[in-house]
Amino acid sequence: MKPFRSFPLLALFLALVPLVPPANATDAPAAAPLDQHTLDKRTAPILKDLKLGDDPLAAKVRAVLDLHFQALTSWHAANDATLNALWSEWAAARGTPNKDEAAAAKVGEKIDAVYATFRPQHDALLAALAPLLKPAQIDAIKDTLTKSPGLQRTYEAYLEMIPQFTAADKAFIRGKLTVAREQAMDAITNKEKADIFKRQKVQVQAYINAHGYDYEKSYAAFVEKQKTSTAKAPQKD
Repeated sequence: MKPFRSFPLLALFLALVPLVPPANATDAPAAAPLDQHTLDKRTAPILKDLKLGDDPLAAKVRAVLDLHFQALTSWHAANDATLNALWSEWAAARGTPNKDEAAAAKVGEKIDAVYATFRPQHDALLAALAPLLKPAQIDAIKDTLTKSPGLQRTYEAYLEMIPQFTAADKAFIRGKLTVAREQAMDAITNKEKADIFKRQKVQVQAYINAHGYDYEKSYAAFVEKQKTSTAKAPQKD
């Protein structure tokens, strides 16, 4: 266990977290603070996965997470209208029969610009957790926050779909899914998290095709195999 700093945790976190204005601050509605019951529902799965029990460290981690979830909720209240419109635009650009990945990528840049305004808070969360937890434990928090669809589950599905991936292929795929996990930490709903992962999976699919694996054929074969297996295919993108 890492020793925690001697000055109060709350002061540390607040010092690390600048006030993050919403991307559309002039039109931002005020968000009601989350009550403790709601906060506990959000932190409970994380603390359970960390297996901290009643250790005093658990209270310190919970305090950091409570402050973060309050900030995340306020930020989403101010930015969800913009994000929802952009996500709809992104999905429409990728709709059949006239899928336009170039247009979708341009919308993706706008989506990234909105999420970038939350990045100081995102980084402050990790900075506040660093003195309290080991890197593997912080990764466990990231996994819990993004469990659906999840980095490891999606990665393993790709490997089962195309077992002949090289080490370089595997590194590329894991890298893209790691980016997705980091970004999806700043989402609240499962749909939003799935869409964030999907943006990276689109790039994985393009990579697979560019390296001669034939994503469509491999995906179809994997889905067929699923009918007699418990493995879960990555969502077709």
